[in-house]
Amino acid sequence: MGVEILSFGRFGGLVRALVWIGMVAGASWRAHGQWSVVRNEPMAGAAGLEVRRVGLRSGEESAEVHVVRWNPRRHTLAVMDNPDGLLNLRSAAMKRGALAAVNGGYFHPDRTPLGLVVWKGAEVHPLEKARLLSGLVVVRQGRVALQRTGEFKGVVGVSDALQAGPFLVDAGKAVVGLEGTREAVRTVVFLDRDGVCGLAMCRRATLAETAQILLVPGMVGEAAVVRALNLDGGTSSGLWVGGEPGLYYPEVKGVRNYIAVVPLVR
Repeated sequence: MGVEILSFGRFGGLVRALVWIGMVAGASWRAHGQWSVVRNEPMAGAAGLEVRRVGLRSGEESAEVHVVRWNPRRHTLAVMDNPDGLLNLRSAAMKRGALAAVNGGYFHPDRTPLGLVVWKGAEVHPLEKARLLSGLVVVRQGRVALQRTGEFKGVVGVSDALQAGPFLVDAGKAVVGLEGTREAVRTVVFLDRDGVCGLAMCRRATLAETAQILLVPGMVGEAAVVRALNLDGGTSSGLWVGGEPGLYYPEVKGVRNYIAVVPLVR
C-alpha cells in the first residue's frame, strides 16, 4: 500500500497546512485577517471516512487543509495504550484495525500518563485536576463526547477516555484567554453541530489561532464546530490514515497513547 509521508516547510509568503481532520503548517498566523475557504476537493481514503483537501485564503496568504470525518453511527473513537513504547502511530493503528489515528494525551518522562486514561473499559490512570487538563474525550456505548472535567460523572460505562486540554472551542465559540504567542504543532479532537467527530492536527499555530481556524465556515463540513479539545502536541504529534494512497505524518518522539477511528461494534 502506498503511503504519502507528510512534511512541512516555508515557501516564500505561502503558508502550508494539513489538518487531519486536519494539519495546518506555515509561517506566522498572527498577521492574518479573516480566513475563508476557496477550494474544497474530495480525496480517496479508507472506506467510511470522508477526506477532503480544503484551501483557505486570508489576503495574500493561503493555507491547505486536509479534513477527515466519519459517520458516528458506523465508527467511533478508541484509545490505544502504548506503555512500553514498542509501537509507533502507524503500527499501533494497523494492529488495532483503525481507519485513522493521531497521538493522544500528555505523559511524564517515565511514560506515566497525565490525567484520566480508560482503555478497553479499564482505568489505566485516574482523573487529575489541573488547569491544563480541562477536558476529556469520553466514549460510552460507542458515542463520543467532549466534556469539561467538571462535567465528567465517572468511569462507569466508559469504554475509552482520555483527559487533555485546554478546550479550544465551546458552545461554537473560541474559548477566551487561549495562549496566542507560542506556535507549535496542535492535535485536536472536535465535534460539530450534527454530532460528527473529527481529528485535527495544526502545524505551527498558537492555541488561539487553532481555535479560529477550526471555526472558519465550511472548513470541516457544513455544520459548525461546537466543541474542540486540544491534545498533546509539538514533537508528540502524529497522524495516520489508512486507504489508498494513505497518509502518514510520524511523531518525532514516542508517546504513551493514541486515539484511533475504529468501526462501531454494537
